[in-house]
Amino acid sequence: MGLKHLAYFLIKYWIRAGLFCYYQKIEVVGSERIPEKGPVLILSNHQNALMDVLLLATRCKRKPWFITRSDIFKGSVLNSLFGFLQMIPIYRIRDGKANLYKNQAIFERCSELLLNGEAILLFPEANHSLKRRVRPLSKGFTRIIMTALEKDPKMKLQLVPIGQNYMKPSQSGDAASLYVGNPIEVQEFMGSSKFVGDVKQEVFKALTALTTHIPENEYEDVISKLEGRESLYLKPDAVNMMISERSFPKGKPQKVKVANTVSRALFYSLNFPLVVLWRTFIKPKVPEVEFEATFKFGFAMITYPLFYGILLTILWKYFDVKTACLTVLGHAVINIILVKIGITSSDRRK
Repeated sequence: MGLKHLAYFLIKYWIRAGLFCYYQKIEVVGSERIPEKGPVLILSNHQNALMDVLLLATRCKRKPWFITRSDIFKGSVLNSLFGFLQMIPIYRIRDGKANLYKNQAIFERCSELLLNGEAILLFPEANHSLKRRVRPLSKGFTRIIMTALEKDPKMKLQLVPIGQNYMKPSQSGDAASLYVGNPIEVQEFMGSSKFVGDVKQEVFKALTALTTHIPENEYEDVISKLEGRESLYLKPDAVNMMISERSFPKGKPQKVKVANTVSRALFYSLNFPLVVLWRTFIKPKVPEVEFEATFKFGFAMITYPLFYGILLTILWKYFDVKTACLTVLGHAVINIILVKIGITSSDRRK
């Protein structure tokens, strides 16, 4: 294993460990459906900004390339890191029509990666939203497919749909489920006069089955019927059946358990300085609610190592090294246990 691969491996599992501590639970269903070899386009719905990327990247058997909105590369000192993490910029209309021509070079690069048997991950909705539904798909991913097939019409390219579902996506201690669908063989659509439309429709159909998909005209009604039962959103097949049959749970949802209330209060007490720092200085700067979990997770990944380093230094000064280390370790373990018990509060009707 080369130094570059080792660094990628360490970053991946550092983030995976962070996600384990941040989420109450993460369930992955059907990961064995992702082909271990050959050209693959991994296509997912996009609800929760960078958290979608991190969950997929740390749970995927492949080492995928990521199609990423171009504005994060603009003048960023992190461009080298983005390149190391195999992130490729894509230009949208909102980035300026004058930049759209650059996408052709991106499509060419992606086709070369697929020719070399690589995996590419992208979000065909081309935008994000906390709404629990799959939005219309853009044509960008089909242009990547067509560019690749122009180079090799017999390429055995597979499209793997993945539905990402969240219980309370903007909150700490959230829960997530990832449902991997059956690979879609692109060759099956070759020769169709409606190739682009057929491929888009097949991917859309797969994503709506793997994701909690609430039709726009029923959205508020369904959300109100499932308020207080947000854990159901982690089971898209069950919720989608409820919607299609108009059969929802009867009666009032269970009240928040005492254990959840106590664990949340204890968590805030043990982490009071960081909670105040987050709510006072960081949270007000979050540009969109879809980015709240991303900012919160990044904040935790940066501040907790510093927090525990400072705490260890202070304790070491007044106590022996064993007591200092055990106290810091105990604090971290209690935090994880509290998250796993449940520290989420009332939902934000998204």
